[in-house]
Amino acid sequence: MKPLLLLLAAVTFEAPKPVSHLRPHAAPAVDPSVNRGQDLEQAARGLDSAKPRERAGAVDALAALGTIGAWELVVERGLPDTNSRVADSAQLRLAEADLSAELVELVGGRSGLGSKRPLIRVRVAQALATMGGAAPVRLLERGLKDKEAAVRVALARALERRAPAGEGAFSGSAAEWKRFMAALERLARRDRESVAQAAGLLALDACARHLGRGGEAAAEATAEALGGDDPLLVAAALGAAPGAAGLEDLEALLWRKKVEHAALMAAVRAAEARGDREGARLLVRRLADAERPLRPAAAWGLVRALRRMSGLSIGLSAERWARWSADLPEGPVVPVERREEAEQGPTTTTLYGLTVYGDRVAFLVDMSGSMWVDHKGRPRKEAVDEELARCLRALPPTARFDVVPYAKHPDPWRGELVDATPKNVERAVKTFLTCSLNGVGDLWTAIESVLADPEVDTIVVLSDGAPSGGDRWNVELMGALLGEELRLRHVDLQMVLFGPTKGLKRRWQKVVEELGGSIALID
Repeated sequence: MKPLLLLLAAVTFEAPKPVSHLRPHAAPAVDPSVNRGQDLEQAARGLDSAKPRERAGAVDALAALGTIGAWELVVERGLPDTNSRVADSAQLRLAEADLSAELVELVGGRSGLGSKRPLIRVRVAQALATMGGAAPVRLLERGLKDKEAAVRVALARALERRAPAGEGAFSGSAAEWKRFMAALERLARRDRESVAQAAGLLALDACARHLGRGGEAAAEATAEALGGDDPLLVAAALGAAPGAAGLEDLEALLWRKKVEHAALMAAVRAAEARGDREGARLLVRRLADAERPLRPAAAWGLVRALRRMSGLSIGLSAERWARWSADLPEGPVVPVERREEAEQGPTTTTLYGLTVYGDRVAFLVDMSGSMWVDHKGRPRKEAVDEELARCLRALPPTARFDVVPYAKHPDPWRGELVDATPKNVERAVKTFLTCSLNGVGDLWTAIESVLADPEVDTIVVLSDGAPSGGDRWNVELMGALLGEELRLRHVDLQMVLFGPTKGLKRRWQKVVEELGGSIALID
């Protein structure tokens, strides 16, 4: 059995352990001496269990069996399961499979990419990113034309993941390739949703670099995106081809009057990617511009880029960075081996000791059952009331924020960021004090709801870390999918975990840190 390969690009995750280590229970062992028909019948009975853990175990057993009959049950009953623990397990197992002719027909049929349910089509598209064997381009073309943007995005990202493996990762006639590349170019240049167009641009660039297909179209799409105002397209263009923008182009982006956070940070990363004296000095000049000061999240993002280039741990001191850059020789920047003690600077606020640097912040608060358990003689929410109120009252008036309690669904205080005026802060505090939301906790939907706002530069999650509702359950899978979302948006993810189990603590700590965020643990 192959280990799962998570669906990542710019964010680097270590290769994960076999799937049996990604859940708190191991997959049932399959005895090869037992008749396969009996194995199939026994595993299929597990799908009838009322317990999600047992149904997920049945999915594991079916995938281990590996016959087309077993895969039919995984796709037709596992993927549509209403419990996300089971459905995530089916997706992860499918992502490890090899694309035989029978399995291609199955995932392309009415139970897969042809399903009436968009989430199932998304799951199959995401699984295609790492499935072994050759993916027919006619199958991928179908997904690129899906009416749901989420499916088009997932298929484009799957294509981007497969492209580095070369032509052997795909199959198709010359005519099928021609139609496929035409569909990909339309996605990258004319899709009505910028997130889908950005994913298409990255996939088109991957085809040009690794497959030698669509090079001219990729160059034209990149140039069009760089010349436009859409922050996600600018970020995608700079991510696909950091060298496509010269110093003058990057300077224009860094000093543009109305530039969204995603595009600004993409320009910072492109200057960093140059790795030379000119790129470093450009970033230092931008940090030092007192007439056009950067917002905190962008300033700290720029400092992190300079730290990676230099090996130093200077903070927001433009003067110290200027002294360093003034002595740089022409050519590549060579980082020093000795790191100084980290120099910190102004922060926006803190929550349970967690430092928040950005000032466009969405606070997500898990209101599932754990919020209402007894904690030191009173419901945990009472302690959270006090700490969140202190955190919000510490926000500077220049900040903008929203508070989003969530259970089965997110229930935002305002549904958009508002100025952190004393009046707004007290209104938010009062509303949260009276919040009685309860039920399962759908963290994934809550995060998606605030990522839709391009103004948000920081997400702070307060949770026990145990997803109990919604479309996603597996922590590592959520981390991988978040990596895909955050690599263009450049949003900082911070997390406060209260009372987590050792397993959840370890898993979330790994995910958040690999996403570049930080995590605080409280009793």
